[in-house]
Amino acid sequence: MLHQFVYISHQANEFSLEGLRELMNQARTKNKRLELTGLLLFDPPLFFQVLEGPEASIKQIAADIKADTRHRDMDIIYTNDKLPEREFSRWQMGFRFLGTGDQSSYQHLDERVKRLLRMSHPNGQLAHDALVEFCEMDAKYFDLT
Repeated sequence: MLHQFVYISHQANEFSLEGLRELMNQARTKNKRLELTGLLLFDPPLFFQVLEGPEASIKQIAADIKADTRHRDMDIIYTNDKLPEREFSRWQMGFRFLGTGDQSSYQHLDERVKRLLRMSHPNGQLAHDALVEFCEMDAKYFDLT
């Protein structure tokens, strides 16, 4: 059985584009090793992420994220300990910088997620559903180029 969690955290310091690239490269390498998949949305200063995989890997990555000095105030808002199959299997770590001006089909979803992130404690199921909706969009991969 797979495990999944969704969290929100704040960046501790402002990220440069190169710093975000480095973060994504590190995450993808580590997630591959730990058999994790997921998606990270970024709306400065907030990170909004889903990760899924084996229980031991989820426990390890959650502890690592909590200890990472690039984040603060990690709030786990959704968990699923009985995930029958991966929902984000295409990505070791998909990424989207919210509000970027690419496909107009993302604009409505970006705004909905931004409103969700502004809540003091967002509804976990709604947050999870928004992440799944990003996954189902036409683009097969989000990335920093």
